[in-house]
Amino acid sequence: MAEPRSADALPLAPLVALVAAATLTVAPHALWLPWWVDATAAVLLVWRAALALRSRALPARWLLLLLTLASATGVFFSYRTIMGRDPGVTLLVLLLFLKLMETRERRDVFVVAFLVYFVALSNFFYSQSIPTAALMLLTVFITTATLVGFSAPQRPVMDDAKTAGRMLLQAGPVMLLLFFLFPRVQGPLWGMPQDAYTGMTGLSETMSPGSISGLSLSDS
Repeated sequence: MAEPRSADALPLAPLVALVAAATLTVAPHALWLPWWVDATAAVLLVWRAALALRSRALPARWLLLLLTLASATGVFFSYRTIMGRDPGVTLLVLLLFLKLMETRERRDVFVVAFLVYFVALSNFFYSQSIPTAALMLLTVFITTATLVGFSAPQRPVMDDAKTAGRMLLQAGPVMLLLFFLFPRVQGPLWGMPQDAYTGMTGLSETMSPGSISGLSLSDS
């Protein structure tokens, strides 16, 4: 049986914007995520949007717990691990949409917003192109405007957008300063790239064409 919503219901407009921000930040990942993850995320997204638009009760916590365990199990069987870049990002995407399903209070909104920020950052593990940066900038703008909207529900949406834009502009000089002065990291952004194990001798449990050609002595 579904749990009733809190008496202090979340305002609809910022909630819809938060769902839109979550969709935008996950969209680039849909190209490489397993098909069942894309399907699960789509179902959860439509489900949450329908509940918000119809002011229906949110799912019970036991159901969300089962979905979380099933998601973690699915990630493990898809990657044979839950450690590393791809399984970690996959699990983060699923947790983002599962957290949306239990967003009852403003503190839940803050958790979802920071998850959106983290998923937006994870896109740069795969692509650092200008279109990716532009899409993530739009995502950050919408998420920031959403946080402003939840902090002041009575304000017009345009005022929230102006405040978010002003905050991002104020952060611009700091961003440029870090861009030019922060030391460049050699190698991939992720500390455990996909080919992390190609430099080790021996045979793993699974093999794929071309894996032997990448074999060399390990320094460890």
